[in-house]
Amino acid sequence: MMNGFAIHITGIVQGVGFRPWVWKTAARLGLSGSVRNNFDGVRIELFGDPELFLTALENEPPPLSRIDSVEVVEIAFRVADGFQILESEDSGEALLRISPDIAICDDCRQELFDSSDRRFRYPFINCVNCGPRFSIIESLPYDRPSTSMREFDMCPACSAEYADPSNRRYHAQPIACPQCGPQMEPGNWETIWQESMKQGKIVAVKGVGGFHLACDALNPDAVSTLRKRKGREAKPFALMVPGLEWLRTVCAVSPEEERLLLSRERPIVLLKLTERFQTLEHIAPGLDTLGVMLPYSPMHEIMFDRFPHPVVMTSANYTSEPMIHTNEAAQKKLAGIADVFLTHNRVIVNRCDDPVCAVHGAQTIVMRPGRGIAPVSLPIDSSRCILAFGADMKNTFALAHHGQTTLHPYIGDLENPETQAILERSIFRELDCFQLEPEFVVHDLHPDYFSTQMAQQFAKAHDLPTLGIQHHHAHLAGAHPGKAIGFAFDGTGYGTDGTIWGGEVLLYDSEGFERAFHLRPFALPGGDAAVKEPRRVADALLYQLGAANQASSSMKTLLESGINCPMTSSMGRLFDAVSCLLGICEHPTFDGEAAMRLEAVADPLECGDLAFEIKDGQIDWRPLIIDLLDEQAKGLSASVLSARLHNTLAEIVYCCGNQLAKKHGPLPWVFSGGVLQNRLLVERIKSVAGDELELVFSSYPNDSGIALGQAVIGARQWASK
Repeated sequence: MMNGFAIHITGIVQGVGFRPWVWKTAARLGLSGSVRNNFDGVRIELFGDPELFLTALENEPPPLSRIDSVEVVEIAFRVADGFQILESEDSGEALLRISPDIAICDDCRQELFDSSDRRFRYPFINCVNCGPRFSIIESLPYDRPSTSMREFDMCPACSAEYADPSNRRYHAQPIACPQCGPQMEPGNWETIWQESMKQGKIVAVKGVGGFHLACDALNPDAVSTLRKRKGREAKPFALMVPGLEWLRTVCAVSPEEERLLLSRERPIVLLKLTERFQTLEHIAPGLDTLGVMLPYSPMHEIMFDRFPHPVVMTSANYTSEPMIHTNEAAQKKLAGIADVFLTHNRVIVNRCDDPVCAVHGAQTIVMRPGRGIAPVSLPIDSSRCILAFGADMKNTFALAHHGQTTLHPYIGDLENPETQAILERSIFRELDCFQLEPEFVVHDLHPDYFSTQMAQQFAKAHDLPTLGIQHHHAHLAGAHPGKAIGFAFDGTGYGTDGTIWGGEVLLYDSEGFERAFHLRPFALPGGDAAVKEPRRVADALLYQLGAANQASSSMKTLLESGINCPMTSSMGRLFDAVSCLLGICEHPTFDGEAAMRLEAVADPLECGDLAFEIKDGQIDWRPLIIDLLDEQAKGLSASVLSARLHNTLAEIVYCCGNQLAKKHGPLPWVFSGGVLQNRLLVERIKSVAGDELELVFSSYPNDSGIALGQAVIGARQWASK
């Protein structure tokens, strides 16, 4: 007797055309049964031989889906009338994963510019293969009433497409057309956009995940005006360009970078500049890279059809404030920045910045997980529900449950109270969306971090246990949870001894770590002020070298007193100090600027190095700085000395790793921390290490990935208890 089969599939299987794919595949194979969405994924009943169906599921799944698990159970056979798509249910466990927003697909782009199509030049065209997802969802299962699209009743034509399993828009929840869907405001927005760009105006544009500020990227007056009004002195702007043609005239674009630019995620990609252009110093002053993205929404496609030139496309906010995502806030807060407003009436439920990525070799490095990339789910060896609050800088949080950790999109720096409120709201919305209650809360070890305090307040309110996790341990465990030799280089992380760490070589696994080597500590005169003023750090190094006469008198007095001069082993601060000593950047205006400029001037052909010493577990920076100053006095250029610094740090990595490998055997060498965003340093490390070692570079090297490591360590330590 023929049996039936119940198939339960989890992962990103809603909002990606999964049920239509099941319907078509079952019909093609002559199978009867049904498929429906549930709170825990997709549930299928099949009557007939399931083997060909399961083979198709493995080899040809819907392109936007991600399958985490497939469970097949035999059930009693029953006669079914063909294959049906049933209404969603809201029962089951929270095994679903929310799809990120997806860039416009080729089919929709073709219809967008087809004058005979009913969605001709409609800026909200979408289908099951593209369009908004995370930015519009309020709850699960992912159905139209659970999104901000519930405000728009479908017209008969859209309803017919929505109900037709053979149609590309079958159950496409954001489905819309000019007759029934969202509208741009004002109605003549295309003309206003084109004229505003030509006239050098600043335009506030509401997009998929929030507002952007845009202007003609090749108009120096427009770009400098935007920089002045936004209060953004030197931090680079991102560009959106109509295609690759202009981009190739100013940047090197590798095959991997081209693939990333054209991917459905459409991130901002940091590209190496090869040719300077008129407005470059207004866009990315002092840098050798350019952040660029291609159009990812139908609105952008129309904009570039009207104005086919590069534009600045930067998050709409004042410096250090969160991205604006509502029409009301835009009109209120951007009145002093934007000359023109282009909005629409589709509510953005979840704001989402553009993602920022770079390609190191063949690996994609995520510097800001945002629209299209996040939320992203990664496997974790735990079924517990664990809430990880992340760090204060570049904050994201992570929620682990049912064997997966979901990293939320970038939230921002928590020194801003509004950003703290966004973090709190986002956590509660995600818990409510998945109907989850955390069992355990993990946070950074730093007692004064806003994220730590918020985590402890949350845990106290919900009577939950908490665990503080050392910053650099989290950096490394998020990249590789197993036993390894870890190199965690960044600006600031609270150490287990109460000092500020940042140049750490750890022997670790997810249960704990041993601090094997670290940068020799030096003072930070003025504490946090030294983070913003590299001259203070440079003076501290000179003072500790016995060259106090070269340090400023005020810093000498402060260092002699020892008041508010915490000690640090920060590699990030060492980069800042060298940048200052070489005259490259003494007054940074944004986090990482001094180090970025130092990397930008480095001579890529220089093979020389500087002196260093490793003794008693300390990486002594003193010979390095003495050598650097001596060579500078002899007339060696900043370009050569910057390159030598990078070469020397790669040799230090090799020496430390080699010593540990001799003692503990062959282990992976794992790299994480903000300093490892430095492409030149990564290249030098790879070159020195050779091909025999297993090198693991974190895909989320800065603090936006800290929550992933916190969740991994929290899960392991929870299990061991």
